[in-house]
Amino acid sequence: MPAPPNLSELQAGFARAMIDGAAPALLPWIGTHGIEPAVRLQIYRNAILATQVASLVASFPAVERMLGVDCFDGWATRYAAWHGSRSGNLQNLGDDFADYLEARPELSGLGWLGDLARLDWLRQCTMLAADAEAPDAASLQAALSAAGDDPFLHLLPCVHAIAAPFPVLDLWRYCESPETLAVDLAGGAQGVLLWREDDQVAMQACTPTAVALVTALKQGNRVSAAVEAAHALDADAPLDALLGPLLTRALIQHVSDH
Repeated sequence: MPAPPNLSELQAGFARAMIDGAAPALLPWIGTHGIEPAVRLQIYRNAILATQVASLVASFPAVERMLGVDCFDGWATRYAAWHGSRSGNLQNLGDDFADYLEARPELSGLGWLGDLARLDWLRQCTMLAADAEAPDAASLQAALSAAGDDPFLHLLPCVHAIAAPFPVLDLWRYCESPETLAVDLAGGAQGVLLWREDDQVAMQACTPTAVALVTALKQGNRVSAAVEAAHALDADAPLDALLGPLLTRALIQHVSDH
C-alpha cells in the first residue's frame, strides 16, 4: 500500500471528490464504519449540492416559478455540479446562471428565460449593494453647477438597469401574482430601473434608452457619452426623460468633473 497522504493531500483529494464526485486515491484512507468510503463522499457531495441549489432558489425566485420546482431543481443541480461555488459567500453563486440556462438547447424555446434570470440576479445585487446616501436636491444642484457642462454622474451602488426584447418586468410581476396578473410576451421591449428604497428592492419600468444611459454612467462615462449611448437607440429621446428618474428618485450619489 502506498504511503498515507499528508493533510494537504487529504484536503485536496476531498475537494476534488466534492467537485468531481470521485477520488479513487482517497478511498483507501477513509474508514468504513458501516458505510462504504465512496458512499460517504457522495453523502457530503450531495449535501453541498443541496446547499448550493437552495442558494440558487433564493437568488432566482421568478425563474423557479416559471420553470416549476422540479425542473428548476434539476437545472440548478446540474449548474452547481458543473460550476461550483468560486467564493466562500454563496450569494455570489449564480453570477452566470442566466448565461448557463440560455446556452442549454433543451431550453431554447424559452426565449425569455435568460433575461428573467438576469432580472432576478440584479434584484439580489441591488439588495446586497453597499449603503450610500444621496445628496439633497440643493446640494446636488450646486454640485451640478460647479462640475461644468459635461460632468460624471456617480450613481448609488444599488442602482442597476436591464433591458429585454419583451416586457421583462411585467413577466417578473406575473411570477409574483399569476392569479391576478397577466403578461403579453409579445408586448415589445422593456427596460427596468432597479434601486433600493426603505431596505427593499424597488423597480420601475423604463425605456431601453434609459437603460443605455444608466449602463454608460455606471461604466464611468461622462454625461455626454452616456447620452450618446442612449441616442444610439433613440435619437429623439429627450434628456429630461433620460435623467428624470435618476433625479426624482435621488439615485445620484455625487457629481464630479474628473
